[in-house]
Order: sequence, then C-alpha cells, then structure tokens
Amino acid sequence: MPRRNTVDHVHKYERVVWGKKGSAIYRCMIPNCPHFIQEMLAPNRISQCWGSCGSNVLITKDDVSFKRWHPMCDKCREERKERLEKLSQIGEESA
Repeated sequence: MPRRNTVDHVHKYERVVWGKKGSAIYRCMIPNCPHFIQEMLAPNRISQCWGSCGSNVLITKDDVSFKRWHPMCDKCREERKERLEKLSQIGEESA
C-alpha cells in the first residue's frame, strides 16, 4: 500500500507550541506540507536553513535544548548576530 502525503523536498522546520498542554513540535512550514515531528525526535533531522542561504542544516540537540524556533546554519546565525549588534549600536547612539 503506498504512503499518503509523500513529499519530495527537505522540510523547513519551525518549532511550534501545540495543544492545550503546550508541548512543542517541529512542523514543516512549506505550503501544503502536513509533516511534523515531536520535539524529542527532532535532533539529527535535516532542515532547510531559515537564514539567507537556504542550505540544508542538521538540527542538533543544542537547537532543541535552547528552544531555537528556526534551525540555521552557523554562517547565517553569525550574520544575524552581527546584524542585531549593529542595530543595537544604532539604537544606543540615537537615545
């Protein structure tokens, strides 16, 4: 019997708080993809990077334990950190 809802893409996971108890799941955010996994099963899964590169990245135990909402590669994470530092410096100068 063939599987239903099979997809030919690398999922783009996002951490989502789900249900009345507030348990976390990782859900694919690509349109029309119904895939999701429980938070404890997320480590060692491949996801698309949420940064500007869009490459494949491995979800690590640190991503899950630090409750990061979007998996990103190290390069995009550093770029984001630098951008936020620049924005905070601009905010301090204008205050």
